[in-house]
Amino acid sequence: MWKTGAWVGAGRWPNQDAHPDFWHKPLRGQVLDFCDVRAWANSVYFPEDNPHPGAVMGLALKLREQGVLDDVVPVLWDAGSHRRLTWEREAALRPYEDDVVLWRAARAFRLDELKHPRRRKRRDLRDFLPSPQRGLALG
Repeated sequence: MWKTGAWVGAGRWPNQDAHPDFWHKPLRGQVLDFCDVRAWANSVYFPEDNPHPGAVMGLALKLREQGVLDDVVPVLWDAGSHRRLTWEREAALRPYEDDVVLWRAARAFRLDELKHPRRRKRRDLRDFLPSPQRGLALG
């Protein structure tokens, strides 16, 4: 369970399909409270920009009681020039610091593949991770 306000990542970075020199840092998101008005604005339930906080709280508590909001959290993603809010599965998120470490390893892994195109045995992503974070490549 993620705490409200925690900075998270989900293994997404801009230009992921381009050359690694053009990869930007991973997107950083902030976990919001499930009753936050921003999480419900312009949704199917509240098609307006600023829904009434009491109505949002009532609906959010009702949906949580029904189990609809189990294992999902609202995340406000910061993409530099704009922000976007999405509901994410908790299992798909990781601490942002771990996401940056994994991004660096994936970038080094891809650069290594480009430098050595004829290598017969592919190296493992874990070879590019610091030893305490080798488990990140498994998830």
